[in-house]
Amino acid sequence: MLESLQGYATPVLLTAGTLWFLARTFGETRRLNHIPSLGFSDPILSYWSALELHFDADGFMRRHWPKIKPGTKFVKIPGLIRWYVAGVGLDQFQDLTRAPDSVLSNNEALDVYLHARFTLHHEEIGDHIQVPAIQSNFNRSLGFLVPEVHDEAIAAFESAFPLEGDEWKSFVVSPAVMKIIGQISNRALIGLPLCRNPAYIKLNIDFAVGVIIMSFVLTAVPNFLRRAVNWLVSPIPRRVKEVTAYVQPVIDARRAEKARLGDAYAPPIDLLTWLMEVAEEHKRPDRDIILRMMSTNFGSIHTTSMSFTHALYSLLSRPQYIDPLRSEAEACIHEHGWSKEAIDNMRLIDGFIKESQRTDIIGIIIGNRMARQDTTMSSVFIPRGTMLTANVVEAHSNTAAWGEDASEFDPYRFMKMEKETGRKIGIVTTSANSLSFGHGRHACPGRFFAAQELKLLLAHLLVNYDVKLDSKEQTRPKNMWFGMSCMPNPGAKILLRKRQKKN
Repeated sequence: MLESLQGYATPVLLTAGTLWFLARTFGETRRLNHIPSLGFSDPILSYWSALELHFDADGFMRRHWPKIKPGTKFVKIPGLIRWYVAGVGLDQFQDLTRAPDSVLSNNEALDVYLHARFTLHHEEIGDHIQVPAIQSNFNRSLGFLVPEVHDEAIAAFESAFPLEGDEWKSFVVSPAVMKIIGQISNRALIGLPLCRNPAYIKLNIDFAVGVIIMSFVLTAVPNFLRRAVNWLVSPIPRRVKEVTAYVQPVIDARRAEKARLGDAYAPPIDLLTWLMEVAEEHKRPDRDIILRMMSTNFGSIHTTSMSFTHALYSLLSRPQYIDPLRSEAEACIHEHGWSKEAIDNMRLIDGFIKESQRTDIIGIIIGNRMARQDTTMSSVFIPRGTMLTANVVEAHSNTAAWGEDASEFDPYRFMKMEKETGRKIGIVTTSANSLSFGHGRHACPGRFFAAQELKLLLAHLLVNYDVKLDSKEQTRPKNMWFGMSCMPNPGAKILLRKRQKKN
């Protein structure tokens, strides 16, 4: 389909895109002229700053943020397509998280940076009516789901890391982790046997990757051409049809079983059951169920895979922490088995993963909100159409929040903080300085399940396998930055063997 954009259509698209890009950006620069910039403010020179950020986003933020003048409340960050306005202090961050959706919209922001109306079908499912079901049912069912997920982890690891004997074997981490996350997540999303169908899991991984790719493609073309370009090149409609072929028979079978058993029917404890209930309550078609399932898979596979891979790299480049983490996991499992109680008691593993999320971020900004109307925040005028955001780099490295050792990796950091404050601080805890899952009422609703999943996976790996980096240096694989986004090195390898347990 990409070939159809070549020839005569290509210069037309490029010309239209350039004119739209210049008109839009120059207009936005004028509207936001009263807000200081990181880097150059000039409509032309600001592109130099945008390019500087694009090729070194983390370094750009660390160089320019300390230069903000005292008393500044908001600054604008140069993107290649638009400006992003970030609050400087805690008060401004609270302005962002507390504003009603009628003023600052999470949905409209999603449509800008992920083009969610096309990639995630937000024109059909953007009402998020499934969120209460995820928040209440998932959290209430964790006691049942954790043993189920562990059972799936055994099968997923054996499939992703086939080993024989006691020899070390090399594996590329990223694709293996995505398969594992896809499989164990779907044990809780749709259950057996579909969660173990490699073709179904691959479809969901391909969908997650397709969402990211299409978000970049659609960003590069003007708004008035996006629907046409999406129709021409997007693989997502095909993915929906392919996923439907797997999920629709499961929906039909469950309805038939419910009709046959009546009041005796005991629905499976998984997301599909809850989505079917939501669809019935709101009189939605089966397509609605399937799109919401795919959207949940996108969030689960994409972000959880990156978080786990970051944590794995952080651990293997600091092997002195393997034994303490392994000992904690073994002690908790010995006492409680593979249960929610055991996972909850793995406080060092929790702290290690949270510290990894603090130091190895998945992007420089988070919590984007689109201003739906002219408004004023902290006495600063915010015009309609402004994209507001939070600076993760500053939040996660601020010495005022984290101490003078903020730049150091300390897996005991949160256990120390718990002792000092008397408050439990875990992976799921969010704050103005802990933004991995967002913060406020739009914080990730599935983070409680994701936290159990991350801890269980790391514990399972350490208890059952010996593992190390497949490199001479044994240093952490370098992160890969794509503009404002960061991902763990996709080509890094590990050496793995079945655990050589001591008698």
